[in-house]
Amino acid sequence: MKCPGQDTRFWDKNAIYDVTCIECGAKIEFFKDDVWRKCRECGKKMPNPRLNLGCAAHCPHGEKCIESISQDI
Repeated sequence: MKCPGQDTRFWDKNAIYDVTCIECGAKIEFFKDDVWRKCRECGKKMPNPRLNLGCAAHCPHGEKCIESISQDI
């Protein structure tokens, strides 16, 4: 079973959004649970300014989820 907080079937329209690269101004598409993305234009590694891991606060598996995400940073 996939975590409901990470299952895209339960995401709303605000779960995917564009952020402007601080290096070159290109648009970078983020998903709400992306820790970071690399700009396709200049290669700058950008943190997700709207990272949403809210479900980890009340999920019994939240610590494992946060631990695996923090290894990506």
